[in-house]
Amino acid sequence: MAANNQTPFSLRPWPTGDKKPQNLAEFIERVNAQPGGFRNLNEAQLRQEIQAKRQGALDDSGADGSDDENDDEGDETEWWKEKTALVAREEFLRNIDFAHQSAMLALDSISLLLSKETPVQAGATLSTALRDLVGIGTLGASKLKEPNVTEAQIQDDISVATGWRVMGINDMVDSVLAAAERLEKEIELETKYWADVLAVSDDGWTVCALPQEPHTLGVRFGFAESAAEFRNSSIAPLIRDDDGTIKLGVGKVGGGSQRIRITVKKDGTIIDQSPLPGRIPDNAPLKDRVREARNTIFHQELWYELNREARILLAYDVYYNGPTIIWKQSKETEFILTLEDLDEKDEANANYAQGIRSSTAAYSFLQFLLFQSHRQNYHKRTSLSPSARPTDPSNSTYNILRCLISRFEYFRNSADLGSHLDKLVHTLRHAGISTAFYSVLPPPSPPTSGTPQIRHTPTTELVWVQQLIFHLVSLYTFNITPEARIWCYSRGIVRPFIGTHFHMTLKHPSVDNKDLPPNPLETVYPPSDYCANVQEAVYYLCQAAVRVLSQKLAKTASEKLADNNIQWSETIAGVGVKSSKGRDARIDIDVVNNRIVLTLKADWQTDETSHSRTWTWESESQNGENESIEDIVLKLMRGDM
Repeated sequence: MAANNQTPFSLRPWPTGDKKPQNLAEFIERVNAQPGGFRNLNEAQLRQEIQAKRQGALDDSGADGSDDENDDEGDETEWWKEKTALVAREEFLRNIDFAHQSAMLALDSISLLLSKETPVQAGATLSTALRDLVGIGTLGASKLKEPNVTEAQIQDDISVATGWRVMGINDMVDSVLAAAERLEKEIELETKYWADVLAVSDDGWTVCALPQEPHTLGVRFGFAESAAEFRNSSIAPLIRDDDGTIKLGVGKVGGGSQRIRITVKKDGTIIDQSPLPGRIPDNAPLKDRVREARNTIFHQELWYELNREARILLAYDVYYNGPTIIWKQSKETEFILTLEDLDEKDEANANYAQGIRSSTAAYSFLQFLLFQSHRQNYHKRTSLSPSARPTDPSNSTYNILRCLISRFEYFRNSADLGSHLDKLVHTLRHAGISTAFYSVLPPPSPPTSGTPQIRHTPTTELVWVQQLIFHLVSLYTFNITPEARIWCYSRGIVRPFIGTHFHMTLKHPSVDNKDLPPNPLETVYPPSDYCANVQEAVYYLCQAAVRVLSQKLAKTASEKLADNNIQWSETIAGVGVKSSKGRDARIDIDVVNNRIVLTLKADWQTDETSHSRTWTWESESQNGENESIEDIVLKLMRGDM
């Protein structure tokens, strides 16, 4: 077995020192010890010795080489292997012999030391040569100093050791109890944490891993059809606090609660303002905080879309000014939209008395429009083919402000038209036309195709909701006489421009007109395609009333006076009743200072003298003419003026 210097039981003898000189002084000393020393040493002699050593080495190698010339290469290799094995065997045997001698010397030393105390036992292992040489008991050992450890000290040491063991056990028990307490507390905190997570999940929110941090749990509170920048930031990590509650990491949302506020000002004074809810406390239930984060990012997206849309609506008096969006509905009234941070509940300027035109209704309507836009995006993404989808939906703006402006303009124009119709009817009644009246009818329902039972699908649901939003239609009926009737549709428009169209028709929209008497306006004053504003619609109604009234008065006067020369006429001077005797009555209805005024101007001659007189009837004046317009025209045509 080969020996190793690092093994604990080595059979190799102790290494001997190197016989070469260790330094220059030792080398010089060895040279001087040789015969002659440095005195007889010269260069020629050294060269001869070196040459002789080299020659001897060459002779040995030459002899070996001459023998090897007759042997093959395999025999030479085998010879070297045998020589190496013999050298190793001799070295191994020397190491064993050295180890044996060392062990025997150690055994003799110990046996000789023990022979003084136990000679019989030591004699069994003591070598005969050593016993004969030195004898038994010649080597001994004694204590120089007795130990000072007493029995009491030993008991004290045992007590101390026992105490340390007990203290160690107590520390171990305390650490186990502390670990159990920490584990119990951790279980309690984890139970509280996961109870909140399950409550949020049961409430309908999506709990998932964060995209960039798969080891972190988060909740998605946004909308899948939102803009990309809001859809990507609508997920918050659920971070556990030290007390087990969940901290909602909504840093991308802004860390605060925000709402859009609509303020209505008239002549610089706030007349209506949508209320702001109070900010929820930080210790509110998790599902309430998630809902608040959802509401905040929803309003932030709504504000973003309103800003995009406001930049292209300057033609409709919409002004974008950084933190505010202003829409001037009229010279006196303006709507101001802002994004407010929530603090305390604020309802100081809330006014709910204006009904559908209030800022609170507009506030709810804006949210509904954005939600409906999300549904439209979902419908386009899931129902339409890729070729039918918009190429770049991110550049298209929603119709949110447009719908809001169109709706307010529609209600204002419809109310304005109803007010003018009411004034026109009162004016005609003051003038003695008792058959004049107007009413507001329910608009006809949009036509439905297919069977009466329409299958409820997301597409039909979307269509009906769109119909509720954009189908702004009112139907007015205006009767001047039983034969002369006008139906007026008012329709709100969002695209391609914002406004309200008024479509006039002389046929009932839902009744068979064959059973009705012919309408004189079909030949006298038929309506145009549509009226672009309230002023055009009121102008048509007034002029239609003038022509119907002139025709009716001419017919009545001709029948009662038995004069076929009395006719109604429409000339450059105006519309009215005239006779061949030079009597002329011109009728006009006009809007003066937001009042409907009916004017009758009569011209006649007596004894070659021209006379003229004017009568007026107003919608809001109770001190008008006492006579009816029919009586005045009869007197004029009879010549009683």
